Amino acid sequence: MVSPADAELLRRAQGGIRALVERDLRGFFGMLNLSQPERSRDLLLAFVPELVRRYGMDAAQFAAEWYDVQRAAAGVSGAYRATALASPYLAATEPTVRRAAGALFTDTPADALTTLLAATGKYVLAAPRDTIARATDRDPQAVGWKRITRPGACSFCRMLAGRGAVYREATAHFASHGSCNCAAAPSWDADAPEVDVRLYDASQRTTGMSPQQRERHNALIQRAIGDYAD
Repeated sequence: MVSPADAELLRRAQGGIRALVERDLRGFFGMLNLSQPERSRDLLLAFVPELVRRYGMDAAQFAAEWYDVQRAAAGVSGAYRATALASPYLAATEPTVRRAAGALFTDTPADALTTLLAATGKYVLAAPRDTIARATDRDPQAVGWKRITRPGACSFCRMLAGRGAVYREATAHFASHGSCNCAAAPSWDADAPEVDVRLYDASQRTTGMSPQQRERHNALIQRAIGDYAD
């Protein structure tokens, strides 16, 4: 099994990547002439998707190599090597930039940066999380993945961690929020408990849900948070 120290190594590496993303985005935004909102928007549309792609692949490559090291250390039988995967949010990046750029045309243009900081961190870190989760789907010996939280994690993330249980379904989505720094860690333990079905439901993407479906989804999350409160 993955040791707490090794899981923390991955989580901290992701935090380091997020810090670099935020540094580069803040620096780029600081050079924009906000008195020219159209020009600023177009520059962001060129810069941010590449930022997400590049740092996402860096983080995914680290995660794939980390997976292989953990697999070898655990003495798992058979040959398998993890593959670095691009962020699943690449197609969403441009629309997100366009929405955030709406603030450039208001009296509070800096609000665009606030929105982009949250979104880019989430989009970049989805790459290593997806790399680990999909590796457990493809690795014949893996049974699934666990959610690793940071100390002092929010109630949403603690709930989704399921007290250390494993997400075994290939369709499981790694749900996250803008400031989330949780990580996915593989499990090769056939006896590891599986998360309860509510956590699969709570992890579902809300894109495409109707307002009524979102309301029911949010209510489910709040009930699960209450049940998993320490």
